[in-house]
Amino acid sequence: MAGIKGAENQKEEKKEAEFKEPKKIRWNVADAIEVVSTSLRNSKMNIKKTQKYQEAMNRLQSYFSTDEAGVQLLSMIICHYFGSSGSSYGLQYIASDIDCSPMKVVSWKKYIPDFVEQGYLVVDDNWLTNTNNPDFNASNDLISAVVNNCEIFIIDREQKEDYIWFLTSFGEMYESRNRKEQSTCSLHYDLNKLENKHGQLPFIQECRDMIPDSWARFIFYDMCKDFLQGSDSNLNATIADLYDSSRRFKIATEFMNETHILFKKELVEFGKKGNMTEATVTLSQKGKKLLLGEDAALYDQRVDERLLIKPENIKEKHLFYSEEVQKQIDNLKSALSDEKLSQIQARLKEDSLPVGVAVLLYGSPGTGKTESVYQIARETGRPIVHVDISDTKSCWFGESEKLIKKVFKSYHNMCDQVINQAGGKMPILLFNEADAIFGKRKDTDLSNVAQTENAIQNIILEEMENLKGIMIATTNLTKNLDSAFERRFLFKLHFENPSVEAKKAIWIDKLSWLSEETAGRFASAYDFSGGEIDNIVRKATMQEVITGKRVSEEELEDLCKTEKLDSIQSRHVGFIV
Repeated sequence: MAGIKGAENQKEEKKEAEFKEPKKIRWNVADAIEVVSTSLRNSKMNIKKTQKYQEAMNRLQSYFSTDEAGVQLLSMIICHYFGSSGSSYGLQYIASDIDCSPMKVVSWKKYIPDFVEQGYLVVDDNWLTNTNNPDFNASNDLISAVVNNCEIFIIDREQKEDYIWFLTSFGEMYESRNRKEQSTCSLHYDLNKLENKHGQLPFIQECRDMIPDSWARFIFYDMCKDFLQGSDSNLNATIADLYDSSRRFKIATEFMNETHILFKKELVEFGKKGNMTEATVTLSQKGKKLLLGEDAALYDQRVDERLLIKPENIKEKHLFYSEEVQKQIDNLKSALSDEKLSQIQARLKEDSLPVGVAVLLYGSPGTGKTESVYQIARETGRPIVHVDISDTKSCWFGESEKLIKKVFKSYHNMCDQVINQAGGKMPILLFNEADAIFGKRKDTDLSNVAQTENAIQNIILEEMENLKGIMIATTNLTKNLDSAFERRFLFKLHFENPSVEAKKAIWIDKLSWLSEETAGRFASAYDFSGGEIDNIVRKATMQEVITGKRVSEEELEDLCKTEKLDSIQSRHVGFIV
């Protein structure tokens, strides 16, 4: 009997272990979902059921334990989640993405209650009042299973539904004061009663420990509810919903000065500051961690897609360097390869040295600095996070510093995700034409602008010390570069105007019909950078399209003569008297 019981216990322990650690799937779940959603998008529901589609569908039907329509619905929801930073979705939007009448997908509505019950989906507040046309989203558990390519594993679903239900109910009660003409004290009593009812939730217990003031906690709960719905909280409306007029100004001042306990505890941050009317607040990374625990990684701040350049979208280009620069470029490419970068960073870490790789490309305009970064990224398979310098400047005092911190914080989050993800590629953080923020520090007595610029530079210097990934800056004006920045760049590559031989090679590469003799003559006669030769080739191409025939060598030479501004200005313009 003891042996049987022991075997049974082993089976139970095995089951428990399997329950805690979902099994990996041999085929790629995300790829199968992509096949189905791509087949649906803009299809008008006339789906081409290729062998690839059918194979993906069969696997996903087994994976989700549902039929074909259910798989189609979940595939569209999951792809929307990743394409829209987690914003909610509805059947009417799905119909729009498929480019069909809403009536063609209305039958999918029947799956929503079951998928909510299974923990696949979460619904917005309007589920309570609008069951006919609800907005919904993929649950954290479902997204986690897809991202990790493992069996769907709903962890503590009942508990998670409790805190989501709590925040939903709390938000409705919080925002109902004006509708019910409820007094502040009465509202506070009702909110406190609801919190006590769910006081066993770890989330509430942690909030009580960290935020002793119940008024501040209630603001935080409302911001958590807004965050889960995919939106920032309007500060003015949030304060007005809870506080009477006598206390609103004091609380608003604390928020705008960032002295409120939620700011002191680093649980919230401004989405947009400006003035009180337009200011929005959202959860910081610490606040997300408090709300979601380990699932907070799913809500890590994503870099704006406009600023993310994927290596597969970079077109291959031939670049011509001097022998010395070519050698340095080859060394840099080698250092940024996956294998070498891991070894380099491990060795630096052992020696207690900064592990980040910072690179400065400097030289005259048009010499290929930016394009070199693109080609390095393409060859090493690394995405580029392109920093738009104008987006780091604000007219509001103190905001520019926060914007530059946000750039690095977002980049650090991406690096952390890559470190914890098998096969991930460390992205390159690119500051292009960085003269504006890497220049010599100014006398702080001059102006507030000088103080702000110095503060930004100090932040960047500190971030470069703590850099985990790869940062590349390009600049034309090295004389303006502050010496503190110069010391922090591991690689410094000087780009000069190309030699005559390099220019000749560029001419032939761009215009293959040019003879060796003509290309050599142009290279000797005109001191052009690679970018200027590019300009001439573009103008020649435009002229060919307009006239329907290729430019002659004489016409090409005329384009060369008018490329530089000084050569244009030296010509006589107007009437000769």
